Amino acid sequence: MIAIGYGDGYPRNAENGTPILVNGVKYPLSGRVSMDMISIDIGNEKTINVGDEAILWGENLPLETIADYAKTVPYELLCGVTGRVEKRFSRVKNEFNNRS
Repeated sequence: MIAIGYGDGYPRNAENGTPILVNGVKYPLSGRVSMDMISIDIGNEKTINVGDEAILWGENLPLETIADYAKTVPYELLCGVTGRVEKRFSRVKNEFNNRS
C-alpha cells in the first residue's frame, strides 16, 4: 500500500496496471484508487520495505504515461495535485537554461 490517493490528486480513474516506481522498479497499480491509498502488485518481491520511496511520475516514469493510463492529459494531472502533497522540483537542462 502507498499512502496517496485521489484526495491528494492521484487520478481516481487510473487503470489497473498503471506503473509506479519503487526502488527504481516498475510495479503495476492493483485495484481502485481510494481517497488516501493505492495498492501495487509486488508479486514475490522481498526487497521492498516500509518507507521506501514510491515515484508516481517523474524521472524514468513520464507524466504522459500516467495520463494515458488515466485517460486524461498531463496538465490535468499536475493541476489536480493538492496541498497535502510534498512537491519536489528539479531543474531540467535545455537550451533555454544556457542563456548568457
